[in-house]
Amino acid sequence: MSKALYHQLLSEVIENSLLHLYNQVSLSDRFVPLEKRNALLCKYLKPKIKQPCYKPIKGEIKRMVLAGQGIDGDLEAKLNELNIMALEHQSRTNDAQRLYDLLNILLKEHGFDSRLFDESAKAETEVIYVLQDHLVNCFEANGKQVAPVSLLIESERSESLIDYINESQLFLAELKETNVSTCQRHILLHPV
Repeated sequence: MSKALYHQLLSEVIENSLLHLYNQVSLSDRFVPLEKRNALLCKYLKPKIKQPCYKPIKGEIKRMVLAGQGIDGDLEAKLNELNIMALEHQSRTNDAQRLYDLLNILLKEHGFDSRLFDESAKAETEVIYVLQDHLVNCFEANGKQVAPVSLLIESERSESLIDYINESQLFLAELKETNVSTCQRHILLHPV
C-alpha cells in the first residue's frame, strides 16, 4: 500500500467522522455532552472497521473507537488534532515530493525502476526514464509543478503503468506517444 493512499484514507475517515458528528450536533436543540459526542463518533466509525476499502487503516480506526470508549476519552479533540496534522502534512508535500513518492511506489509495488535519461547510455526495458531538464524546468523552486513531466518507458506493461499512476492519485497520467512495435511510450504527468 502506498503512503499516499494510507494518508488519503486516514484523512477521509477523520474528516467524514467530524462532519458526521457536527451534522448530528447541529440537529440537536440541546447541548451535546462529551460522552454523547464520543458515542456518536464510535457508532459512525465501528462499521468502517469491516469495510474492505478501509482495510489499510483498520488498526487506526479501532484505536479511534477505543479512544472514544475510554472513560476520559475525547475522541472529537483527538480527531481534530489528527486532522490538523494531516493538513500540515499535505501542505508540506509539494509536487516535486509527490513525483519522488510516485517513483518509489512504482518501484516497490509494481517493479518499475526509474532513472534520469542519458542519451549516451543504452535504454533498458522496464525502466522509467525522466528527462533531467524536465525536473529543472517543470517545477518552481518551491516544488510546485508548472508544466507536464515526461516519462519514457519501453515495456510490455507500459499501458498498465498509466493505470498505476492514475490509481496512486498523485498525478494524472496522459499517453502522449506510442510506438506499438517496440512497446515504447511517452507519458505526461499532470498535477492533480
